[in-house]
Amino acid sequence: MNSSPEKLHLGAAYYPEHWPEDRWPEDVRLMKEAGLTVARMGEFAWSTIEPEEDDFHFKWLDRAIDLLAAEGISSVLGTPTAAPPAWLTQKNPKTLAVDEHGRRKIHGRRIHYCVNYPEYHERTRSFVS
Repeated sequence: MNSSPEKLHLGAAYYPEHWPEDRWPEDVRLMKEAGLTVARMGEFAWSTIEPEEDDFHFKWLDRAIDLLAAEGISSVLGTPTAAPPAWLTQKNPKTLAVDEHGRRKIHGRRIHYCVNYPEYHERTRSFVS
């Protein structure tokens, strides 16, 4: 039996891709000052990770994770499948969801993708498999 108290983690979503990289150290300092131990990232970063088809950019994410880790803040990464990039929806508009009135969603809103469309599944495999 372990008699040590369980550690409670406090975290928040963090989207470093929306800020200049020279701002990140201040963000991390403020997170640490606020007592955060976890930062969730990635779930809306598909267009930053893969700005063009099959052109993957992970180094910026590595730098953000390293910066957080240096201050004792863990990273929880989500798959970026919640926000397909414009190149995908422009290439194949059927990857966009259809509303209850049969109208296709427009690119740029959250959850604008069609979870049932085979090409969406195919493209997301690069992240989830």
